[in-house]
Amino acid sequence: MKALVIAPQPFFSPRGTPFSVYYRTLVTAEQGVEVDLLTYGEGQDVDIPGVRIIRIPRFSFLGNVKVGPSLLKLFLDVFVMVWTLCLLIWNRYDFVHAHEEAVFFCRFLKPLFRFKLVYDMHSSLPQQLTNFQFTTSRLLIGFFKRLEEMCVHTADAIITICPDLSDYVNGLIHGEGKHNGKGEHLLIENSIFDPIKLRSSNNSKCNPPTSNPGRLLSPPQNKRLVVYAGTLESYQGIDLLISGFVRVVKENQDAFLLIVGGTKPQVERY
Repeated sequence: MKALVIAPQPFFSPRGTPFSVYYRTLVTAEQGVEVDLLTYGEGQDVDIPGVRIIRIPRFSFLGNVKVGPSLLKLFLDVFVMVWTLCLLIWNRYDFVHAHEEAVFFCRFLKPLFRFKLVYDMHSSLPQQLTNFQFTTSRLLIGFFKRLEEMCVHTADAIITICPDLSDYVNGLIHGEGKHNGKGEHLLIENSIFDPIKLRSSNNSKCNPPTSNPGRLLSPPQNKRLVVYAGTLESYQGIDLLISGFVRVVKENQDAFLLIVGGTKPQVERY
């Protein structure tokens, strides 16, 4: 069996979605599936047996891809779409695993190339357009909302990463008590169960960058571990998490907070 995974993010980078992409792809490959992973030029290669990483051009002069919707992501996604079309022409894939906005063009390619479509929904794009103040256009937001609903109804399987998204999708596919979607819906919350295996320049394995790698590999054995993995952007509520955990420790001396992810400046800040 052969699969095409499309990840329109800087992969790998210490953010929430790339963590999910890594572990979803790892598990898929461990099932004996041959995987082509298409992603942005920015990011570090990972070492997963059975996975071939294919990158669009880096365009480093345009800067790094930030979290959330942006004109740069829109520009890069055009190339992801072209590369996807070429890969589908050259290869026969049993299914396509589309992360985030990649599903929008895969939805239209699905009937042409007759592949099964897995929609990995890490967020709702219409909500992101509003949350990140990318646009206030009701027309644009409404267009993507309708497109998102079409993708949910077309996908053979939908994965959501939190209860809020799960409820949103259930509302779309079940509508008034009827099942209006054809695909199976699964809630799979993000988790970290193995160290990320990055590929260094000499092809050796290494662990994800962190201010103290030992803490990531060997958390205290006598503590109750609380783990957050993902981006350290302020909108994620990291400051609230840390201040709240101070209160937790006062009442639970055996609690230990492990935060995984973030850029070097963000890690140094916290």
